[in-house]
Amino acid sequence: MSKPLISVIVPIYNIEEYLSGCLDSILSQSFSDFEIIGVDDGSTDESGSILEMYAAKDNRIRVVHQKNKGLSGARNTGLDMARGEFIAFCDSDDYYHPDFLKKLYEVITETQADVATCEWIATKSKNTGLFPDLSQFHAKIEIVNNPIEMFLSSKKIRTSACFKLYRHSSLKELRFVERIYFEDVPFTTILMMLVHKVAITNYPLYYYYSNLSSIMRTSFSIQKVQSYGQLIRHIATQTAKLRPDLVPAVRKKVLNGRFKMMVNQAIRKQKNKQERIRLFNAIQELVKPLFAEGIISYDGLKLHHKLTLYLLLHCKTSNPARWVMTIL
Repeated sequence: MSKPLISVIVPIYNIEEYLSGCLDSILSQSFSDFEIIGVDDGSTDESGSILEMYAAKDNRIRVVHQKNKGLSGARNTGLDMARGEFIAFCDSDDYYHPDFLKKLYEVITETQADVATCEWIATKSKNTGLFPDLSQFHAKIEIVNNPIEMFLSSKKIRTSACFKLYRHSSLKELRFVERIYFEDVPFTTILMMLVHKVAITNYPLYYYYSNLSSIMRTSFSIQKVQSYGQLIRHIATQTAKLRPDLVPAVRKKVLNGRFKMMVNQAIRKQKNKQERIRLFNAIQELVKPLFAEGIISYDGLKLHHKLTLYLLLHCKTSNPARWVMTIL
């Protein structure tokens, strides 16, 4: 079997209700030279069987079943298996517009970019097979020749690994940090340090299934606090190694920004008073060494987040949440 031009990596875990819609959207692409690498990450429902059924009908689908390693581990398995010149990701409850691969392939080859990215659409509907005709769509393409500068200075390059097409060679040995939440943040931040050109298009091609009742949207936990700590350290270490000149900017825009997001999520997504106290105790324990080592700072934070950080660094009580809540 000849090598496909594009490898589409689909991490799968207990998603039987949505998996068919995801796979159908990829198999229905107007661009056909691709492979699907479906990574069943230890599913305990019928997801693995559904994947096998699709693979039996279409030889462009390659299947791997593995013990649960999380979203990052599943994506990394797919990256290790990928044979395509280009790489795309699709989360298994999301789906593509029929022209997703065609349009992004045209953009990335015409601009000679390392990465091409499109717009995404939040939807509460499963894949119905009905999509807007883009033949009359007024497409715009912006070429970015200093991706990390754009990434740090605006929101034009999003952190999500999906709704992008990558040159396989541009990823080099880059992989997702495993066993953490928010894994796209270090992946995309580091990638932007490695690549030389990104093409941004306004084509609306990726459909993100917005489940407002999902755990990721409704809760905040100690595990997520710990994930923030891991990704902050990972990005800091890699920045110092790859682009030491960017350490101050990355600290200000990315690392301090993650501190702010961590505090905001602890406030907004955890309504239980005792759990909130536990969260802020964990955040306090996390930020003290990060601040002492110069990994995070006050730089770029608004006044209320500066005061929050100050209280977490200097508050002697076992309940910093009580003081933090007075200013947030």
